[in-house]
Amino acid sequence: MDLNTGFIKMANMISEHERPDVQPILDAIIERFANLEILHWKDYQLSFFGVPELVDYAYNEWKPWKNDIIVASFAKTGTTWLRDICRYLIYEKDSVEFEMTKSFQGPHVYLESEKVIKYELWEKLPWKRRILATHMNAGMMNLEKLRASGVKIIYTIRNPKDRFVSMYNMIWNLPYPRESEAFRRIMGNSFSDFVTADLEGRGIQFNLKKGENYLDHILSWYPHRNDDNVMFVCYEDMKKDPQKEILKVAKFLEVDLTEAEAQNVADLTSFEKTKERMKDVPGVPSFYNKGAVGNWKTHFTVALSERVDRMVEEKLSSTDIKFTYDL
Repeated sequence: MDLNTGFIKMANMISEHERPDVQPILDAIIERFANLEILHWKDYQLSFFGVPELVDYAYNEWKPWKNDIIVASFAKTGTTWLRDICRYLIYEKDSVEFEMTKSFQGPHVYLESEKVIKYELWEKLPWKRRILATHMNAGMMNLEKLRASGVKIIYTIRNPKDRFVSMYNMIWNLPYPRESEAFRRIMGNSFSDFVTADLEGRGIQFNLKKGENYLDHILSWYPHRNDDNVMFVCYEDMKKDPQKEILKVAKFLEVDLTEAEAQNVADLTSFEKTKERMKDVPGVPSFYNKGAVGNWKTHFTVALSERVDRMVEEKLSSTDIKFTYDL
């Protein structure tokens, strides 16, 4: 099933007389993949699929629902995994919503992508509680409005070395034009080039200001870690003890869950099962690597690893964040 078929199938869950025209959304996705142009919102460089109009709309115009859930993250830190866990927690007992959200995994679930008409689609789909996503920096979001609206935000973090490997592999698997200047500048000629450019502020500055990197994205969210509507989730903790972490997420989302039910969700959302399930998601290339903790060891030289360590110490020394690099 291709992107058009899957997206239209989802839109068809809205009655015909209320259904918005989704073709502009499909056209926008196709255009963004075909034309690798990096856009900006204020001082922030957007991701490949980020659109300034959408960032501005989400910040100034969007009226969230009281029970909305937003999984926020930097790319390749566990966004899809956490959304899948939330999907089972919220929708599993409702066959209509659970079926609908099978196709709701691509760019159209992100606040900052495609066309404003997408927000109208969100309003009319037959779900009682929405699970959305964003890769935006905290400075790009109207957090005061979201908190006042009752929105729950889960922010995921992952050790930067494994994230580098996952990001590098994902970009190679995405259908971006290899000959574009932006692609060559971001990827370089090797994995080492890719990491070095990022550490020097020349790499993937998605939803960041000039010269920033992933660690700055974390720092933008860090002051909000104790907000009553924000929860930090660590990728490595999820890998180590998924049942325990799923129970924490359920409590945060005010979902009643027994230990046995949490273990069931953990089993259903294991990396292997999620990876297999995503093969059936229309229009989403396979961007899963190994999902392991410590896979970075087969890609990093000692010197490059130590350079990342120095950068982490330099930027995060004033925080209590301690990354786990092996399990």
